[in-house]
Amino acid sequence: MGNFINSSILIPLIPLVTALFILILLVSFNRTLNRLTKPVTAIVALSLLSSAFISIFDYYRKVEEELVLSKFLKFFKEKNLVLHLNLVNEKIIIFFSLVMILVIGLTFYKLPRKKGYVLLMISLGLISSSVMTSILLFDFSSLI
Repeated sequence: MGNFINSSILIPLIPLVTALFILILLVSFNRTLNRLTKPVTAIVALSLLSSAFISIFDYYRKVEEELVLSKFLKFFKEKNLVLHLNLVNEKIIIFFSLVMILVIGLTFYKLPRKKGYVLLMISLGLISSSVMTSILLFDFSSLI
C-alpha cells in the first residue's frame, strides 16, 4: 500500500503546482497569457479533476493510512504533520473538487474574461490546494 499513500501526496500538490506554474507564466508573459483564458481555465479544471481521480482511486482501494510528512520534508522535523488518508477525508476531497470544478465552469460562462480573469483562476487553484491540504491534515473520521 505504500505506493498508494505516496501518490496521495499529489492530491493537494497538483493544483498547487499548476497554479504556481500559471502564475509564473502570467508574470513572464502578462499580455499574452491574459488573452489565453480558455486554456488556463481548462488547465486549472484538469488539475482539480486529476486530484479528484486520485481521491476516487484511493477511495475504491480503501486506503486508510496516516502519512507522516516529516519523513519527506526536512524542514518539518520538529512538527508532527500527518496526512490522514481515510474514506471520510477522501469523500470530502472528491466532493470539494467537484464543487470547485463547477465553480470554475460557472465563472468561465458567467464572468467577462478581462484582465483579472487569469489571476482569478490562479487564486481558485491556490485556494483549492490549501483547502485540500487542510482536509488531509485534519482527521474527520474521528468526528464520526
